[in-house]
Amino acid sequence: MRALLCLLSIMSASAALAQPAPADTMTVTAERLSRGALRAQASKFMRKALADTRNGQNARWFTQLCPVALGVDDKVGQLFTSRIADVARHVGLKLAGGDCDPNVAVVFTRDARTLVKTVNRRQSGALDALPEPERALLNSPTLPVRWWHFTAPESADGKPFSPGPLGLGASANGLPGEITYNNNARASRLDLPSRVGITGAVIVVDIDRIGAVSMAALTDYVALVALSRLRMNARERPEGSIMALFDPGAPRFYGLTDQDERFIEAIYGSPATVEGWRQRGDMAGRMADAAVEAAKIKATPPQ
Repeated sequence: MRALLCLLSIMSASAALAQPAPADTMTVTAERLSRGALRAQASKFMRKALADTRNGQNARWFTQLCPVALGVDDKVGQLFTSRIADVARHVGLKLAGGDCDPNVAVVFTRDARTLVKTVNRRQSGALDALPEPERALLNSPTLPVRWWHFTAPESADGKPFSPGPLGLGASANGLPGEITYNNNARASRLDLPSRVGITGAVIVVDIDRIGAVSMAALTDYVALVALSRLRMNARERPEGSIMALFDPGAPRFYGLTDQDERFIEAIYGSPATVEGWRQRGDMAGRMADAAVEAAKIKATPPQ
């Protein structure tokens, strides 16, 4: 979280980002699939899209969001913060009002690698705790957009874990004098007493590498990345997802696809206090059900 505050001081100069011309509408056609096939398709989508779990669970936002855009003029920045807010409200998240402390930073720069290194240096190596593959991607010379999320386990009822003394004789046995524990006693074989929350996100956009994508597509891409922990450099992007926006040979995108919308809705509709594999199973079912309902509506003749 301190890295977010660090960005506010680093980004003292703003560079304007030109808005591409409005793009034409894209029409997508698909064959009718059974619910079983749609569920399998959704499971494959999530395997390719979602980053590895944290503490065995898929992290999501629970706290109120306060997005900020840095490195562009206010008018352009508002496009990104407003879109993040729109998608957040759609999935049931709340926005912090007034003069809030930013916890989602969308940063525009012409040197993403240097920016990431500067943040890490000023925060005493805060990003060194990330897994090595993620650190390598943050240092990539070619990624148009890169990101990282701060996460923390918390009690199932939303309360942070509590510090407490370990007991007499702990230091004599080489143990720490204080531990952090979860004082929520409600749990079962299915429900866990904890969940993993996203507490902060930083999305760095390299404006010299984004190419000729539409502004609508870029704002939607950033919103999806801000609200969910996604893989930065998957070998295969999920089929029918805006996550392939910058991949060579990918079709043009002009916003979130139907698959993307079902995906983000499934994340925030699924139970938060179960193991990660159960969460993903529930998400796949929700995505499949949403696709079935959409097909029914499309097939219903107008009255």
